[in-house]
Amino acid sequence: MNQHLNVFRFFNEDQSPIFIEKNLSRAFAICLTHESFFLNEYIRNIVSAEDYQYLFSSVNTDTVCTIDIEIDTANKIERENFKKVYAIAMTSDRNISMDDFFDRTLSNEDKRNVTDVFISIKDIAIIIEVKRTWEDCKQQLFNQLWPFYSDKDRFIIEAKRFSWAEVVGILEKIRHINQLSQQSSVFINHFLELSGARFPEWFEPKPFNVIPFSTQNGAINSIQLDKRIRQALTGVAAIAGDKYQLLPYNDRIGITLPFVWASELIPGFELHPDDHKEYVTFYIWPGNTKQQGYSIFDKPLGWMNKTNLTIDGEEYPMEITYNIKFSHFMGKYVSGINFYDDNVFKRVHTSDNFYHKSGKWTSETWQEFEQFMDEHFKPEFNWRKACDWEKKFLQSDRSYLFMSLGFEVSVSIPYSKFKAMDKTEVDIVKVSEFIRKIAMAYQSLI
Repeated sequence: MNQHLNVFRFFNEDQSPIFIEKNLSRAFAICLTHESFFLNEYIRNIVSAEDYQYLFSSVNTDTVCTIDIEIDTANKIERENFKKVYAIAMTSDRNISMDDFFDRTLSNEDKRNVTDVFISIKDIAIIIEVKRTWEDCKQQLFNQLWPFYSDKDRFIIEAKRFSWAEVVGILEKIRHINQLSQQSSVFINHFLELSGARFPEWFEPKPFNVIPFSTQNGAINSIQLDKRIRQALTGVAAIAGDKYQLLPYNDRIGITLPFVWASELIPGFELHPDDHKEYVTFYIWPGNTKQQGYSIFDKPLGWMNKTNLTIDGEEYPMEITYNIKFSHFMGKYVSGINFYDDNVFKRVHTSDNFYHKSGKWTSETWQEFEQFMDEHFKPEFNWRKACDWEKKFLQSDRSYLFMSLGFEVSVSIPYSKFKAMDKTEVDIVKVSEFIRKIAMAYQSLI
């Protein structure tokens, strides 16, 4: 869908947090106003069972449901018409505690009593403070509640939290019901589209069977694929042990490996360059450090001739390339080169080069290093360009580099395999077990 046709988007949108939250409150209120099923489910999750029964068991022509935004609770409502008030903190945090909510006092910094969203049905009022993130909004919510709380003997007051993930969960169920009954709601569809693009963290991971394949970084489907594979990777440790933990990095998703010659297993969603088929490719990097290399170059390298990896009795295509990694202090990655036999005059990855050439090179010896590389690589490969040698080394302030002689190994699993095994939320255990088997197959490689 063209994003400009989304009813909740505007041309030249202000990207400030205040605008985003106001627009979010408005979109939420519009959905409540126009989608009675959503209003019912949201209220049912907010109020007590007794209050829910009271609100909807019977109505008459005088019963009014008011849904509004930016209501001043001190001046714009008749508080004497209400007997009970719910104060709702609505953020991305599903675990925010409201136990200390009534321990606070009116803030001197912000005495505004203006709500983000205000709902009233019969003599029950619901005050909602909206934050799109995990930000603690309890003080602001307390300020909005203050005109009631300052006269608390007249009102029954409850404070609760409700997360955006729970809101999205309700909306997705309604959309599924609409699909079953061949109906559609522009408000729900557009709210979910807007939320999926801007706040993917609100959405629970879905089974691979219902996620369209995507390689577009940042796209909604790509985000969902990453969330599901992360969930599966997290589950590997529960099956294989604590040595297979989720990587603690923000720049890549994967798990640790307890192999002496490799330390990470990282998946990626890829289209095959030849047949454009959809694959989930799992990468490892044997010999990624000098220490790992000792367990590789002390053995024959015949394993490099393998083109398939057997996983759970089935063979999958495997690719092995040479890799040179350049790192700096504490092994921090700087650059690297992947190449094949036909890119070199003579083999770089030999035991002699591992023991005598890999490791630390100071800037005083970089001319010697360049000579070593020129003796091995064909001119048309242009190893300098491949690793950005000029910018990352010669023109940098680095006084040394570490060179590791390693390998990049990848096995490609058809995405259809994951869709077939992952059809419901609980099937994630099957995916975790399959990833464990991939790791075990790799362990037997060298």
